[in-house]
Amino acid sequence: MLWIPDPLQPYQVELVRASLGQSWQFLAGESRGFDYTSAEGRALDYTEFSYFMPLDVAAENRTAGVAVLIERPDALAVAAHMFGQAPDTLPEADLRDACSEVCNVLSDSIALHISGDADMTIGLPFAVSASEFAHITTRSTASAIYCSHTPLARLQVIVFHILHT
Repeated sequence: MLWIPDPLQPYQVELVRASLGQSWQFLAGESRGFDYTSAEGRALDYTEFSYFMPLDVAAENRTAGVAVLIERPDALAVAAHMFGQAPDTLPEADLRDACSEVCNVLSDSIALHISGDADMTIGLPFAVSASEFAHITTRSTASAIYCSHTPLARLQVIVFHILHT
């Protein structure tokens, strides 16, 4: 069964938070902390750089997923670090490539700690439009949100449980 964060399991939540922070340090060259919150009753806001990574759980015949919602200041920061360029010189294609890689790496950070003993196949990250994001949020259950804030931007990593119908 796919692991759902539980406030009674602070060790697991701390492992995910630490893994996300280390991954962001690698990707963007800056230290960031991630806070965990239950997704129950939370509004999930689409951002300009919203990506989704499907995670297939074969034993349970279902797909889970991780969404990574990146605002423009973070997209610029991570792309500038990855490509070694000034943020104001980056083309939009580089921002999209960098954000896709952020989704890939942060999703892996989540998958390492949520799969338990279940075999999981990680798909490829893809950008989602506002309507695709709305479709995901209405046809699935978000179980956890890991969020990192700066004065300029909010970065969210959302764990979804999507049942096959």
